Amino acid sequence: MRVRVVMLVAALVLGGLAAVMAVRYLDSARSEIEATGETVAVLVATQDIPRGMTAEELIARGILAEEEIPREWVSAGAVSSERALEGQVLAAPLTAGEQVTRARFQYPDEAGLSYTVPEGYVAVAVANDEVIGVGGLIKPGDTVMVVATIDPTGSEGEPESRILLPSARVLAVGRSLGAEPTPSEEDEGQGVLASNRTSAGDEPTPTTVTLAVTPADLERLVFASEKGTIWMALTAPTEPLEVTTTGRTYSTLFE
Repeated sequence: MRVRVVMLVAALVLGGLAAVMAVRYLDSARSEIEATGETVAVLVATQDIPRGMTAEELIARGILAEEEIPREWVSAGAVSSERALEGQVLAAPLTAGEQVTRARFQYPDEAGLSYTVPEGYVAVAVANDEVIGVGGLIKPGDTVMVVATIDPTGSEGEPESRILLPSARVLAVGRSLGAEPTPSEEDEGQGVLASNRTSAGDEPTPTTVTLAVTPADLERLVFASEKGTIWMALTAPTEPLEVTTTGRTYSTLFE
């Protein structure tokens, strides 16, 4: 009987000791979590994103969102500011919910033209001069509207100008894919990137502009270039304009 009492008392003591140790462990763990629970704001992809999109496109479309992440879960090279991606292109796909890291982005000159072509698109170069190319002011990353003018041969109809492509992204101008900004000593402390490009007046107008188009638009663009003339109009870097026009001919020019 006495042995059973002793065993019962020992069990109670051990149980109480275990409870005390468990409480202390939980308190310690809670304190550690509170001490390391600092969060950091990082950019996260809100949807699956294919390679080839520019940082400016991602920001304009709201595809990147800022989220607070516990510091210990932050990926190496995570980006916390949209400004850190300026002038760069997504060189590798991002999945929804993935943190944006510097390793996924490159400057166009580093990535090469193929990495700037969005998925499902192709790159095509079109003839350019100061008039067709908006006075030589088109730059890589811009969006342009392409207008085609076709003059039928013989007596089959009359010449017509019509919007061929409402919105096409400029991948390159001449051989330039977009110069990588280089911080100057004065700008580094302020986080401002200075361009290493020369002014537009210092260089001749490139003879080609390379656009990203779908295969179907490629056929239309090549046909229009071969059988007529094309012009480019610079558009705002927002959603494509809705085209409601039906083209212009001699008879509809002043309508």
